[in-house]
Amino acid sequence: MEDILREIVKAERLAEERIEKAKVQAKEIVKNAKSEARKIEEEIIKEAQAKADEIIKEKKRQGEEEAKKILSEGEKEIEELKTRARDKFEEAVSECLKIIRGM
Repeated sequence: MEDILREIVKAERLAEERIEKAKVQAKEIVKNAKSEARKIEEEIIKEAQAKADEIIKEKKRQGEEEAKKILSEGEKEIEELKTRARDKFEEAVSECLKIIRGM
């Protein structure tokens, strides 16, 4: 009977040791999983940032092209207005000269 009790106590001790080892292993697994999750999260963030930077760069380039186009069109319109204004001014001067000479 005493031998049986010793065996039971020994078995309980072994079970407790296994449980402790399992707890340590579980903690290590959780630690590794958290570390791996952080790495994956960092990679995802880096990829997202790179894509965002790429999109921003492309949109900036498109905006610059559009701005150049608008600026060019504006400059053409200004030149046309200058030409018309110059023509009208010359016409006005010519009319004034006609009036002065006609007097």
